[in-house]
Amino acid sequence: MRKQLSPLHFSLESLGWKTRVWNDPETFLIDYEELAADGCFIFDIRMPKIDGLELLERLNAKGNKRPIIILTGHGDVNMAVKAFKNGAFDFFLKPPAEKELIEAVEKALTVSSDVKFQAEKLAYDRKRFDSLTDREKDVVILVGKGMMNKTIADTLKISEKTLQQHRGVACKKLNLINAVEIADFLRNLNLR
Repeated sequence: MRKQLSPLHFSLESLGWKTRVWNDPETFLIDYEELAADGCFIFDIRMPKIDGLELLERLNAKGNKRPIIILTGHGDVNMAVKAFKNGAFDFFLKPPAEKELIEAVEKALTVSSDVKFQAEKLAYDRKRFDSLTDREKDVVILVGKGMMNKTIADTLKISEKTLQQHRGVACKKLNLINAVEIADFLRNLNLR
């Protein structure tokens, strides 16, 4: 026998979104690490043992990047402000207008997809950087700082020709063409 769906759960599933419901926040926290890296969460403020705001704070401490929408039947301005200060994506009084909630979920999923893409790109770029030899990393970092070839060669105590070879190999491995691209690449990795 299938569990009866709440109107919210039914609405979201009828739009083709995969949903999952937890009966209590402690079970959710146990399952949290195994959840997909994208998507969004919808929390009610009133839940057993842990309220929605505390759950939001706990997920922040875990480094959660997925948008969180808060629902409450007994909210006020102070509660909404606290939720937004703690990173809530949106805040609704129950019952929310279905159209507004669906729009919020659509926006949250778009943000989540963008965050996931950026995280995957960052991991890919980090892997490319890690594929460089130590000398190639040194060269790339100094190029990214805007240093000229001669200065880099003197700094690393190598010939300009050797420097150009390291730079060429590094650029090929990183699929980068010039110093501007190298600087942007390093900035995205927080290495500049």
